[in-house]
Amino acid sequence: MEASVKFKRYVLSGLFMVLTDGVHGPALAPSEMLLFNSAIIAFCYVLLCKPSFTKKGEMFVLSALTIAAAASRIVLEPLPNVQPLTVMCLVIGATLGARRGMAFAVMATLLSNLFLSHGYWTIFQATGWAIIALVGSKINLIHDKQIVMKKLIFSSVVCSILFGWWVSLSIYKIGMSGELFFLYILNGLPFDFMHVMASLVTAVWLAPWLVNLTSDISYADNRETSVGETDVIIA
Repeated sequence: MEASVKFKRYVLSGLFMVLTDGVHGPALAPSEMLLFNSAIIAFCYVLLCKPSFTKKGEMFVLSALTIAAAASRIVLEPLPNVQPLTVMCLVIGATLGARRGMAFAVMATLLSNLFLSHGYWTIFQATGWAIIALVGSKINLIHDKQIVMKKLIFSSVVCSILFGWWVSLSIYKIGMSGELFFLYILNGLPFDFMHVMASLVTAVWLAPWLVNLTSDISYADNRETSVGETDVIIA
């Protein structure tokens, strides 16, 4: 009897927390974050477009890709936890490297949250997808300009689940019981499943096209670096 009462109290406490603070924790005033977000977006854009910042064609592709990634979150927002951005971060990290992949992840998160909603949770979303881009740059997903599909599918599943748990930390507060937080994680498992399924579809349908689009940019950057190093040695 006491266990049942305790369980109901945890459920009611969790519901009250969600109703008062939002699903991912306390919201921040947009006016307080506007200048900070603008600076971060500008800085990430420079990181994303370098070293080939002077090539207008590549700048256009990278800009369009980032806007499309942000737009995908906005358009798919009515579908619970459908997040193509997870696989996109893996692929961009694998093709363009950790620095540009992480810049892409942060920009896409901030731009989409300007329309969806900003708050404390944005920090966890941006860092989570940035780490996923970093992982993509380290696990050899690309071989001879071709995606290693089995490795991509496995990493997409793992990253989708871990990302959901990482973002869930945004609701944790000092004094919050471990049982209540565990209950929150359990309630989020169906949403984690939706994230995994969306990542699998994105990996099979979108990833090969994305690799073809970004591999040319990566190849051009490597070629410029190689030529520059050769010139220095000769001199």
